[in-house]
Amino acid sequence: MPRTRYSSKGLVTKFVRRFRRREDGIMSVEAMLILPLLYWSMLASYTYYDAYRQSSRNIKGAYAVADVVSREDGNVNATYVNTMYDLLEAMVETRSPVTLRMTYLTYDGENDVHNVLWSCVRGTGLPKWSNAEIDDIKPRLPAMPDNGSMIVIETRNTYRPPFYIAFEFAEFEMNNLVFTHPRVFDNIANNDPSCVV
Repeated sequence: MPRTRYSSKGLVTKFVRRFRRREDGIMSVEAMLILPLLYWSMLASYTYYDAYRQSSRNIKGAYAVADVVSREDGNVNATYVNTMYDLLEAMVETRSPVTLRMTYLTYDGENDVHNVLWSCVRGTGLPKWSNAEIDDIKPRLPAMPDNGSMIVIETRNTYRPPFYIAFEFAEFEMNNLVFTHPRVFDNIANNDPSCVV
């Protein structure tokens, strides 16, 4: 029987060819590569959906509070403001605290200045607006007629994602600023001492 000599190079190429033709174990290798990516994409999809859902709730809550306040025909007091805050919290249903700032202002067209008549804050993180501070958002305020009045509702809360999905997607602030004109009376009085500017 003749003796065959195999070189190490021949053995390696033979092993590589045989390994390339084999198909057993392919599914488990593909699963090991794809399952983490599939799992991450499911978590990322849910997190982005949750962020848009939370943003939508914040906007709806801000518009609801603005609409209720715009229809007020009596005096706004501490109970009224607390009820609006409770309404906002019930509509938003978030994992972080909600802040509400309600401000009533008028516009002096001759001097091009906004005057804050009252401003109420419930929650933390937002100060009451005063005449000096309202100029900070003057570019964001809509055009108003001379001696016109407006209700400004601002809501804020921090979005906390349920899962960390990388790519710098961490907590962020959701701010909404809603403007509306009083529907019943042009002047909405406020007897809440905490709302005095």
